[in-house]
Amino acid sequence: MDYLALDLGAASGRAIVGSVYHGKIRLDEVHRFTNKQIKVNNTLYWDILHLFDHIKQGISAAFKKGYNIQGLAVDTWGVDFGFIDARGNLISNPVSYRDNRTRGMQDLVSEILSGQELYSRTGIQQIDINTLYQLYSLKKGNDPCLQIAHKLLFTPDLINYFLTGIVSNEYTIASTSQLLDAGKRKWDITLLEKLGFPLQWLSSVTQPGTILGHVKKEIAEKLNIHPVKVFAVGSHDTASAIGAIPLDENTAFLSSGTWSLLGIPLDEPILTEEANQNNFSNEGGIDNKILFMRNITGLWLFQQLIIEWEESEDTKLSYEYLLEECDKAVSFRSIVDSDHASFHNPASMKKAIREYCRQTRQPIPETKGELVRCVLESLALKYCKVMQQLKDCTQKEINKLFIVGGGSLNKTLNQFIANALNMEVITGITEATAIGNIIQQAIANEEINNLSEGHRIIENSFNFVSYQPQDHPLWLKETDRLP
Repeated sequence: MDYLALDLGAASGRAIVGSVYHGKIRLDEVHRFTNKQIKVNNTLYWDILHLFDHIKQGISAAFKKGYNIQGLAVDTWGVDFGFIDARGNLISNPVSYRDNRTRGMQDLVSEILSGQELYSRTGIQQIDINTLYQLYSLKKGNDPCLQIAHKLLFTPDLINYFLTGIVSNEYTIASTSQLLDAGKRKWDITLLEKLGFPLQWLSSVTQPGTILGHVKKEIAEKLNIHPVKVFAVGSHDTASAIGAIPLDENTAFLSSGTWSLLGIPLDEPILTEEANQNNFSNEGGIDNKILFMRNITGLWLFQQLIIEWEESEDTKLSYEYLLEECDKAVSFRSIVDSDHASFHNPASMKKAIREYCRQTRQPIPETKGELVRCVLESLALKYCKVMQQLKDCTQKEINKLFIVGGGSLNKTLNQFIANALNMEVITGITEATAIGNIIQQAIANEEINNLSEGHRIIENSFNFVSYQPQDHPLWLKETDRLP
């Protein structure tokens, strides 16, 4: 049987068919499209109608290739949302989490709920991008959309609504909002009341691994397909990606992409002040798990450098070329903190990195190789620091790291991580989000018995690569260069 994963990232989206047969899974990317943020009147939006048009194109492409599509499911990045009114109409384009509207909101919210109380209730790392702060910025600004807002739908919920007409908030994506009670795994009604957010905005929480509905008749007829099932999976892309990894209790995960997410799956949240101070989140995972992890600005810096170089030089730069230039550069010359506010959304990433180095009295990286090495070494050292905090908070002995996502293809970075952490690093599941999405659909459709069987299928289908640590003492000496 064939299943369609509709996987939307912050820069691009893909429609990937997964065929499960004879104990293996085979993937076929049938459609790919860009996802650009659009600035209008000083507000940064997602073009949700553009995205939905490509979602339909992806569905059509899968059927045109002759696949026996049994179901489809959507996963996306977290925190962002759209409102529909009482008539079911979208009120406006969703605003990007990189918009500036949340600046200063943490301080205002802290006058109502302390950071410690927020964490003890929601277990979520306090970052400006969180849904809670986005909503509070609308409330403080008396945004007129709130007067007619009827239901809040996170990005994958909104696309599912367009496809099926069903209003629902899936658990893993809802958990990114900082509005969910981490222990009860339901909306925190007391928190909502204190902040003045109407409970009517939110729907009952739908668990991943259920049949949400079917593609609406009018869409099916337009695309010339049958009304295929739409599954609710771990619709936060991280939840689906981590669900694809066959982890043991001594192995941590790193989802390596624009954002990096480093952590371990747990049965219950950790809501201690130590976890709060170290900025760990307790987000929803599939199979009733809590993903105890730290959100880190990941390959965003590298990606923005590439875009900047390609635009200024009007040429396409390969990863291979940039990593070769990185290898030529001097080790540990300049180190930056990827989470520093200056790297959030600068006009020029080159200038932002150089200014950071100037202010911290480090050599200024000038060449492409120096800039790339600066970013990759800095990320590896950041992961080393967060890994130690992860061990301290969980009191677990972690001796292995499994990396998934686009960053898992970056061999230079993977080796740097193994060196810095002094542990084995394993890669091999590049399309982890789509794979996790598809496996969940197959379980919900009763083609696969459970997640353990799904993991055996994944292990039979992909070749894993191991990176062994080298020169760890040299890396250990550099860890104090990060705040």
